[in-house]
Amino acid sequence: MSETVIEALDAARAAYAQATEALRLAEAAARDVGVEVPPTIVDELTVKRINVVEDDGTLRVILGNSTVGETMPVRGRLVPHTTRTAMAGLLFVNDEGTECGGLTFGGRRREAGKEQLASLTFDDFEQNEGFRFGMVQEGSIIERYLEFSDIPDWSIADMIEEMEGLDDDAAREVQERYFGGVDGLGRSRLRLAREDDGSVRLLLRDARGRDRLRFVVPADGEPLAEILDADGVPKSLLPE
Repeated sequence: MSETVIEALDAARAAYAQATEALRLAEAAARDVGVEVPPTIVDELTVKRINVVEDDGTLRVILGNSTVGETMPVRGRLVPHTTRTAMAGLLFVNDEGTECGGLTFGGRRREAGKEQLASLTFDDFEQNEGFRFGMVQEGSIIERYLEFSDIPDWSIADMIEEMEGLDDDAAREVQERYFGGVDGLGRSRLRLAREDDGSVRLLLRDARGRDRLRFVVPADGEPLAEILDADGVPKSLLPE
């Protein structure tokens, strides 16, 4: 693309921005004197990303393509997220500008077979997924689940801010300090799932994440119900 074309595009974008702002100001002035301004209706939009914000600019919802998860909102700013799978969807953001859940989905054909993923999650305050609902398919292996977890009370936002500017080793030490405590990790309390082995299970766990009650229907159809003690030993077993 020639420099002349680039300059023309830049000038057109600047003119468009000025015209848009002038229209906004004119509509605001009309409303101030009691003139009803009808909303603009657009039949179709083609976008890569939409940011929904409050009046003060605080980000509240992000709708985007497979790059939407490359960053995460943390206390009003976006920080890199290096471990999230590339999937399109929605990110939910709380009143303080920190991510609090999301809806993601994706699927493709690979040499190893077809793949499909989808999940809806809600986070505890400045923490991770206390609620998960989703599915994973890899070829003929399929898992569908609903899960509730107890999540630790420490702040992921605090950890991220403490890690900024550190080298890899120092950053890893910070992560280990946060995750390595007695309550460093979340614990699943309830899981209802069609597992990847073909069984259907309902698992109820205590506050330490230990299975205490299991209802299982394996793929072969022979049902099982277990009540377990704190050491994982069945106290009651049906059928005997």
